[in-house]
Amino acid sequence: MGSSAGPEKRIASDAGIPFKSVASAPFPKSFAASEFLRLVRIVRGLASSVIVLRAFRPDVAVGTGGYTTVPVLLAQRLLRKPLVIHEQNVIPGRANRWISQFADRVCITFDSSASCFPRHKVLLTGLPIRKEFLNLPSKKEARKQLSFREDLFTLLVVGGSLGARRLNELMFEAWTLINDGTTQVLHQAGAGNTDQIQEWSKRQLCGEQTYRIEPYVDMPVSMAAADLLIGRSGASTLAEAMAACLPCILVPYPHSVSGEQMANARHIADRGAAIVFAENELTPQKLASAVTDLRSSPERLQEMSEASRSLSKPNAAADVAKVVVELASKVQK
Repeated sequence: MGSSAGPEKRIASDAGIPFKSVASAPFPKSFAASEFLRLVRIVRGLASSVIVLRAFRPDVAVGTGGYTTVPVLLAQRLLRKPLVIHEQNVIPGRANRWISQFADRVCITFDSSASCFPRHKVLLTGLPIRKEFLNLPSKKEARKQLSFREDLFTLLVVGGSLGARRLNELMFEAWTLINDGTTQVLHQAGAGNTDQIQEWSKRQLCGEQTYRIEPYVDMPVSMAAADLLIGRSGASTLAEAMAACLPCILVPYPHSVSGEQMANARHIADRGAAIVFAENELTPQKLASAVTDLRSSPERLQEMSEASRSLSKPNAAADVAKVVVELASKVQK
């Protein structure tokens, strides 16, 4: 609101305004002739963004990375209004690195990212997660909600929201080595892997009740129920696992552009909360050995859980919001 009509502040989020004209406009790596078309798209996107922002008149713009945010955030700066960026990963994307020189504040998820940005702008907030993770049920209650046995060691296998075919295969093959009657598994395999799931279930599980495969799971309840997480190392997965104080076996997605998932996983492992395997080096035997070693070492699991707890930033959403509100309050109407 650009007038004194009320105390509310308006915030433009890169995810909240449909800038169709800039959706395919990556920021150029150089100004070589081959990049001319990209430069044209950036300029076009910048002009469109200025028009939209002048109409919307936000007090603060918030960017979370990606090339499509660049024209929007540059437009905000051209209009002499504050902007905030949030970096999810240990290794910042190029868009956030570049736009940080114009940002008023840079919120980061991992402390090791601080050296990549202007120090005086950086705030360690963590990554905002769903409010359900702030009030998780007890392990006993979570297992009851999932109709799981309370007395069994519980594995949660997560390949991300779309699943991970290779991770599924590794876990399926490792299960015969893990399964000794003391363990139950909840496996989010992804809706896109239905054929793989059905084929393996018929061949291997034969109606077995201790291995449950779902396209999607209720993540807060599932993490609260688990003793150990096996999964990828996207920033959201890690932030949620840390909120649930979960020890992890991490298998980073191997095709991320900058290797950010491996960097995320190493950050967690270096602080004692995880074991990391590169996907191309992981075998079912190695995975089974890691699980059974941890299963038989409650003291180590507890240490990893405490390390996970120490990395948690449960107030991340409130902390990021505080940064935004403080900047908005300084905007002169």
